[in-house]
Order: sequence, then C-alpha cells, then structure tokens
Amino acid sequence: MGAIQRLMGWLGFDDEPEEEPLEEGEERRRAPILRLHTTRQMEIVVLQPRTFDDARTAAEYLKGRRPIVVNLREADREVAQRIVDFLCGVDYALDGHLQRVADDIFLFTPSHVAISAERARSYDTHPPVFPVS
Repeated sequence: MGAIQRLMGWLGFDDEPEEEPLEEGEERRRAPILRLHTTRQMEIVVLQPRTFDDARTAAEYLKGRRPIVVNLREADREVAQRIVDFLCGVDYALDGHLQRVADDIFLFTPSHVAISAERARSYDTHPPVFPVS
C-alpha cells in the first residue's frame, strides 16, 4: 500500500476499512478524530449606500456570510429608513445580528459572527473631562 493510501486510510477516507478480528471480551476502539481548522481572516465590508438599489449589494454580502458596516449619513432620511428596514429583514432571515454603532451607522452580521458591546460607563461617577478654552 502506498504512503498516500495509508494516510487516507489513517484519516478515515479509505473505501473499506480493514477489520481486525476481536478477541473475546475485547471492545473495538474508535480512531481519534482529526479536525483540520482553517484560519481564514475575517473581513468586514464597509458600505455607504445612497439609494435603495445599493441595499441589494449589502444583502448579497450578508448572504455570503460576511459582516457589513452600513454608513447611511450620506443617504436621504426616507431612503436610509427603507435600507435599514430591508437589511433588518435580510439579517433576520439569516439568523444574523444587528448593532447600532452610531447615528446612521449600523453593523449587520451573519449568524456565525456574534456582537458583544460593552455599555458606556456612567457619567455619574466619572464625569467627562472637557478642555477649558
């Protein structure tokens, strides 16, 4: 048997595994499972849609399981609302997540990307310091 065939058999890809006869009282042990993890870099797409047609591009990124940041500061207020509503529907259908990052800026992620946001510190105990002019 060649080295490639032995490696494939060891990884569990052989067609017919070789069975060794068991002696009385002996149990069959399973071979260890080998998991091959790929280290794919996560990419976040930043979009600035100005028309409702641009929302379709954002939806395609979400369907492709890529997180997107949507900056709606340049969009008309009514169009921006329609875009957010549409992307919320797409994100919901994909079991994704949504986080408002700032005014008119939203983060939409597919289901495999979790969003964890830390709450802002209360200003009651630590008031902000502003320079005096």
